[in-house]
Amino acid sequence: MEAFFHLTSSCFYGQGYPGKYYCPRMNSMNKPAYAAICTHSPTKPVIIFVSSRRQTRLTALDLIQFAASDEHPRQFLSVTEEVLQMVLSQVTDQNLRHTLQFGIGLHHAGLNERDRSLVEELFANNKIQVLVCTSTLAWGVNLPAHLVIIKGTEYYDGKAKRYVDFPITDILQMMGRAGRPQYDQHGKAVILVHEPKKSFYKKFLYEPFPVESSLREQLHEHINAEIVTGTICHKEDALHYLTWTYLFRRLV
Repeated sequence: MEAFFHLTSSCFYGQGYPGKYYCPRMNSMNKPAYAAICTHSPTKPVIIFVSSRRQTRLTALDLIQFAASDEHPRQFLSVTEEVLQMVLSQVTDQNLRHTLQFGIGLHHAGLNERDRSLVEELFANNKIQVLVCTSTLAWGVNLPAHLVIIKGTEYYDGKAKRYVDFPITDILQMMGRAGRPQYDQHGKAVILVHEPKKSFYKKFLYEPFPVESSLREQLHEHINAEIVTGTICHKEDALHYLTWTYLFRRLV
């Protein structure tokens, strides 16, 4: 089942994938990710968000294989051979050196600063079309794209020793990289998600989430602060203060 959602100039598309185990499920998403690029952004910049450094490499290698099977192995590359060789001579990471030959960049914390800066520059200047990166790029670097693909909505939490969901704020931040007003008039976002969670993300895309007040758990801190500043001097002031809060609206 597929979902399509329009909001202003952006388009969001979600698809669910079965599979109990994480790595095989991620592998099954690579071909649909390649198909999404060919369908929604065959010539414009594409950012693919994955959960780990390892997934950046595996995803890029599969994209290269799919492009080669279509007899266009360097369809994502927009530089001459001479310029390419000059760029590759500056790259330290072997995996990055390999994927850049096919117009696909890698971006994660395991790269040194020079390699990351080089990849960002190549992508920003449309020398490479595809950037496969970890979620940290969504917050740290201002690199817009026409198409954003979120390949999986989970990451491995070392403390919990299990896979957990990305916060919704992170998902929104990733999606926000598509179709930035100052760079592109339109943008598209594709979310590839575990099948059991598809209904949640479909609801997330189509319907607003209810907003609840969080004041109740911190009410004592706020009351004490207002007493110190003199806003609340007696019980009636405290009740009046509460009537101006969203918590009061929800209580009513």
